[in-house]
Amino acid sequence: MVLEKTKFVGALFLFLFCVFTSVFAGFTLEQGIPHFNTKPYFLPPVATNVTALEGQSAYLHCRVAQLGDKKVSWIRRRDLHVLTSGVHTFASDQRFIALHADRSENWTLHIRFSQARDSGAYQCQVNTDPRISMLFHLTVTEAATLMDGSSQRYVRAGSDIQLSCRTSVASQPPGLLYWYRDAEILNSGGRVDIATELENETKSKLLIKGARVSDSGNYTCWPTKFLPASVMVHVIPEAKAAAKSQGGGTGGNAAAAGTTTVAPVTASSGGGGAPTTHLPLLLAMAALLFPLAVPAPLARRPPAR
Repeated sequence: MVLEKTKFVGALFLFLFCVFTSVFAGFTLEQGIPHFNTKPYFLPPVATNVTALEGQSAYLHCRVAQLGDKKVSWIRRRDLHVLTSGVHTFASDQRFIALHADRSENWTLHIRFSQARDSGAYQCQVNTDPRISMLFHLTVTEAATLMDGSSQRYVRAGSDIQLSCRTSVASQPPGLLYWYRDAEILNSGGRVDIATELENETKSKLLIKGARVSDSGNYTCWPTKFLPASVMVHVIPEAKAAAKSQGGGTGGNAAAAGTTTVAPVTASSGGGGAPTTHLPLLLAMAALLFPLAVPAPLARRPPAR
């Protein structure tokens, strides 16, 4: 019985001690007078490593509690340049803006139209004594669209046009994705089929069945949050394609015919030497026989009486 009372008294003492420390932990003594501790401190941030797409907005969120009359400043670490203080912007680059709502603990640095050179470390600082700060890292990646294959495509009329593209950053949603032929937006239906995947990596495929000459043009894959990518497609008519494919055979026949006309001459001169060894002799014979082959001019007859 005594042991149980001892345990109860110990537990009660521990409970009262915890309550006392939680209530009075915020008090400090200044000149012998207790004051509640109101020094600013940082709350857990949304993210300290931020990735943004080039040309899009970048946001760095700094959360400060019990700010009181202190100010929050954003500093670029590479040159220690003060970008903002409170809600005022000190940077000459107007892309940097301080965002803060009344009675909010969030102090956000907004970078409009972010560029690759904006990548680096940024410091959220409070002008306490001593100063407190929190470090953020920004990475601006190129928002590019990659078109598979070469930039020039040649397709035979009647076959299929197959194009595919993908975004350079897999973790960022592309928004809406459009396919263009010159200035015309292409939609699925009829001979056109568009398949887009937006899961782990953004990919899109364009299929045009039974290509026609009128399908020639500049094809563009354009996700709205990325830079576009284009490819030039040339549809070759069937007649020209057939002539082009037969061009090698015709040239070969012509070369063969030329060889057969020269071969008898070289063979009659005796042998298996190279045809070029008899070329001077052939030219000399042609020069001697040419005057005999040309008929003499007819004598002018006297006019009939």
